[in-house]
Amino acid sequence: MSVTAKNRLAGESSPYLRQHAGNPVDWYPWGEEALAKARREDKPIFLSIGYAACHWCHVMERESFESQAVAELLNRHFVSIKVDREERPDVDAVYMEAVQAMTGSGGWPLTVFLTPTLQPFYGGTYFPPEPRWGRPSFLELLAAVVEAWRSRRDDLLAQSSALVDHLQAVARRDHWGEVDGSAALQRAISALARRFDGEQGGFDGAPKFPSPSRLFLLCHAAARGHTVATRMLGITLDGMAQGGMYDWVGGGFHRYSVDAHWLVPHFEKMLYDNALLARLYAEAGLALQRPAWLAVARETAQYLVREMQGPEGGFFASTDADSEGEEGKFFTWTPDEIASALPPDQAAAVLATCAVTPEGNFEHGRTILRPRRDLEAVATSLNLSLPALAELLQSARLALRRARDSRIPPALDDKRLAGWNGMAVWALAFLGVVLDEPRFAAAARRAGDFVIQLCGDGGGPIVRAWREGVTSGAETLEDVAWVAAGLTELYQTTGEVRYLSTAAAVLRQRLPRYRNPLGALLETPDDGEALPLRPRSPHDGATPAPAGVAARTCLTVAALTGDDSLRRLAEDAITAEAALLGHAPEACAALTLAVLEAEHPPSQLVLVGHSHSSRFGELVRTAWSAPRRPTAIAPSPVQPVPADVLQTVPLFRGREGAADQPAAAYLCLGGVCDVPHHHPADLAAALGKLP
Repeated sequence: MSVTAKNRLAGESSPYLRQHAGNPVDWYPWGEEALAKARREDKPIFLSIGYAACHWCHVMERESFESQAVAELLNRHFVSIKVDREERPDVDAVYMEAVQAMTGSGGWPLTVFLTPTLQPFYGGTYFPPEPRWGRPSFLELLAAVVEAWRSRRDDLLAQSSALVDHLQAVARRDHWGEVDGSAALQRAISALARRFDGEQGGFDGAPKFPSPSRLFLLCHAAARGHTVATRMLGITLDGMAQGGMYDWVGGGFHRYSVDAHWLVPHFEKMLYDNALLARLYAEAGLALQRPAWLAVARETAQYLVREMQGPEGGFFASTDADSEGEEGKFFTWTPDEIASALPPDQAAAVLATCAVTPEGNFEHGRTILRPRRDLEAVATSLNLSLPALAELLQSARLALRRARDSRIPPALDDKRLAGWNGMAVWALAFLGVVLDEPRFAAAARRAGDFVIQLCGDGGGPIVRAWREGVTSGAETLEDVAWVAAGLTELYQTTGEVRYLSTAAAVLRQRLPRYRNPLGALLETPDDGEALPLRPRSPHDGATPAPAGVAARTCLTVAALTGDDSLRRLAEDAITAEAALLGHAPEACAALTLAVLEAEHPPSQLVLVGHSHSSRFGELVRTAWSAPRRPTAIAPSPVQPVPADVLQTVPLFRGREGAADQPAAAYLCLGGVCDVPHHHPADLAAALGKLP
């Protein structure tokens, strides 16, 4: 195959796979054609897993997969399969777990060697073109695997079989028991405090990741007056927002910080990070009365709606770190570029506030813009008032963004992923209410309608990935959990019962497919593709563990609909991981939040009024802005409540309202309801008494 020829990946819908279509490697997408070839020719499988915004994936492509020498070895001795981990998280989960068991670590690009029957026998991550960092070159690795397959195949097969047996046993392990939520929360906070960077925020050293699951747990505790949690949350949110990980010009967050000071980011932007962090900053800003955090939430949501939402309503997956062959070039500046993009007074304000120098704070004399000097000192040095400086900086940021838009942008992975879109709906529905931003609410509706199309009738698997009308991928627990969470939140903020009906159908019909005999939720369904194992991962990763998200959503939908079977699903998912929650709750923050929800009787808030009533809108915003919210919020912007809503949400029975009645809020706890509240202050006081 010549360098310019296209391989089989050219016909795939995934932008990541198509990036490899010009490699001389005879790539196959994951599927029966490749697997049958491996069995027929009795060849090992070389499996390479990555994603479009993965910097080191691009590096390994340039260094190895574009090499004729590498391609000749792979094409002669292996069946080479390239997988987009975002499209096939089921395949990624299986082989990531195997590589972590073999090597003690994992990451992307994920490099795995399999038998023709898909059992892993060796793996790692990035391999360089020359021996480096104690790692062999990729060519040396391939040669060693070829020799081992030729001369020691029986040993490899025995080792791979033993590894798979071990991983299957781990997935079946019994962790059943009772969990004390308050004790788990305290243990989690104590464990996080031991790893906390008290100067810069975040946990452990460089590189630093945002870890939204941990921060949501700290936010829950901070809203209830926990001082240690409040301190950790505050230092971390300030550090991330004031560092280079936050895009000061265009809004939104980069993936992580390569240093301990939040200064230099890894510049890719992921949909999931920005959805989760937008909501986190809003929740924390409301709970701790920090307007600056609300501004970060607003700007991040604006970025999502402006740059990441497709015309059909779905949100794109990610943008790359590199542009024009350089990491961060799109996002960084020189003094001359700032001067040419801005009027002199705005340029002077930016240069002084961000301490921009010709040497820069990044590579090649470029600067990651972030405020680094006290604004009062800057205003004094420029002979300006503080409000005048703030106005100059705001105008300058808009002008810099427009100038930046004329640059060659990073590559966009424009596939739409069901689970990640569920996260975006979950965030934007909330932000639309608490920030009183109709465009965020409208964006959430459009994305919610798009997600409903991916669900079909709710009985079959959710479509994992969509791009230009072509569907691909395989449903995982992430899709079920976050689609249900997003649609449930959309119902609770809009009162449109069709969103709740779809969420309930997904949970009732799809979630049981993920249960093991102990009630634990696995990552893949029992009607999915047969892989060597079905991983079980209650731990949080870059996103909250889907098992925890699913459990909390089941509790909410059960409280809205009265479906006790969903509450039992949630309780089983929690008690099935009791041993882990007792030992390391900080690693399972999403499940710990579910425990805290489940250990109290469900609380429900019924809101009845008219959509055009300002008082009804005030009651809805009060409910969602409260630091302590009920398990379920059921709003009806129509009086009397329509019959189809009464059928789906029996909470409205007896509280249907009449056309001439004022807006009312009914707060119920454990089946006992307060008198109706008609004033936001009264409702806020009642919500403040919730556990």
